[in-house]
Amino acid sequence: MLHPLWRITLAVDADWKQNARVSYILDESSTNGVPISSYVSVDAKTGVIRAVRSFDYEQMKDFVFRVKAQDGGSPPLSSNVSVKITIQDQNDNAPQVLYPVHTSGSLVAEMVPRSADVGYLVTKVVAVDVDSGQNAWLSYKLQKMTDRALFEVGAQNGEIRTIRQITDKDAVKQKLTVVVEDNGQPARSATVNVNVAVADSFPEVLSEFTDLMPDKEYNDNLTFYLVLALAVVSFLFIISIIAILSVKCYRWRRVL
Repeated sequence: MLHPLWRITLAVDADWKQNARVSYILDESSTNGVPISSYVSVDAKTGVIRAVRSFDYEQMKDFVFRVKAQDGGSPPLSSNVSVKITIQDQNDNAPQVLYPVHTSGSLVAEMVPRSADVGYLVTKVVAVDVDSGQNAWLSYKLQKMTDRALFEVGAQNGEIRTIRQITDKDAVKQKLTVVVEDNGQPARSATVNVNVAVADSFPEVLSEFTDLMPDKEYNDNLTFYLVLALAVVSFLFIISIIAILSVKCYRWRRVL
């Protein structure tokens, strides 16, 4: 966010006394359908232009308005000047990680075969920053990992690769935490956890990543509520059938 700033509009008049007394008036125009007076104000005596609100670079890059300088003569004489305000981007947005995406209760892991060569591409962390310029330049680094000698992340591209040959002693379950940081001042960052399975088969992966499987108690509760909902619907259906049959029997007796 860009906080209110100010500028000064200065005009002179070669006349004397009242005829040389200059006042400043903001032109009543609009930008993007919004009156200019909602963005800036002009001091009638000094010509100081102040912002009356904060600006967001992601919503508005710049805008132009006119200021009229008018003397105190009769009739008054005036002159106009165009003022362009350029909004400077501030680092007010943190990076957003697009991939990998972790869904609560689901098993998400990147598989790496034990026969993988050095430099094997495990996955790629994809992130964006809605700021502009250097505020949107992103860098990647590993913050935490199960084995510091097994993986690395590209500082500029977010690619996670192996840096040595995998051995039988390496654990199946590998967890990495990647930090994505922008180049703003101060810098903003986001983190993402990457689960890596060093294995050649899915059964081996599932046996090691049981902690990422949906919670059993949650599943039991969900099953209970589904059964309860089905019972309620069935009960209401039976009641409806009985009611319809009762109405039909009543009408049939009246006819007889």
